[in-house]
Amino acid sequence: MLQRVTAVQALTEELRRRILSGDLPPGSKLPEVELAERFNVARPTVRTAVQHLVERGVLRRDIGRSAVVPELSSADVRDVYFAREAVELHVVDHLSATDRSAERLHPVEQAMEHLENLPTDAPWSEVAEADLAFHTALVEAAGSERLDRLFHGLLEEVRLCLVQLEAHYPRRADLADEHRRILDALEAQDAAEARKLMRAHLGSAVRALTDD
Repeated sequence: MLQRVTAVQALTEELRRRILSGDLPPGSKLPEVELAERFNVARPTVRTAVQHLVERGVLRRDIGRSAVVPELSSADVRDVYFAREAVELHVVDHLSATDRSAERLHPVEQAMEHLENLPTDAPWSEVAEADLAFHTALVEAAGSERLDRLFHGLLEEVRLCLVQLEAHYPRRADLADEHRRILDALEAQDAAEARKLMRAHLGSAVRALTDD
């Protein structure tokens, strides 16, 4: 059965899509009046949709000002990835020492195959989502509901970071290869290697985004 989609939901998802695809780059202002006219909706609809995105970290808004697509500072990026590393390195350690790890890692393998099988001309937004699907499946494989919530709370800001990473991977195969090597180490239950590769993978993104 098809679900009804309210005007607020539709506008929220459309704005989110445009932001996370890079169509609305960092620093873009989103005045309520302009959005209402562009999408032919009432201003309260715009206000509610924008507030949803502010709460998810996809937009920022100061009192009395228009919402703005965040321009993540180097400190913001480091903090996002600091939190990611805390979660994902813990997951890597846990999965490397867990019995029946192959069974737990089956969804991660499926996500890996999807990333590897993307066409070379796939839009970067699709590549970024496949990347995040791998990491999400990895965290979910740990089987901790609370850890899942922590990780999902980071995802929108991680997506904002990934929008800017396209130039860092001119060969999409390099991105897939980084993930494949992490998964191979996990399947071999080589905790030290999996941890080293995950740290290098996340650290490479931080350096690319902060010019460190």
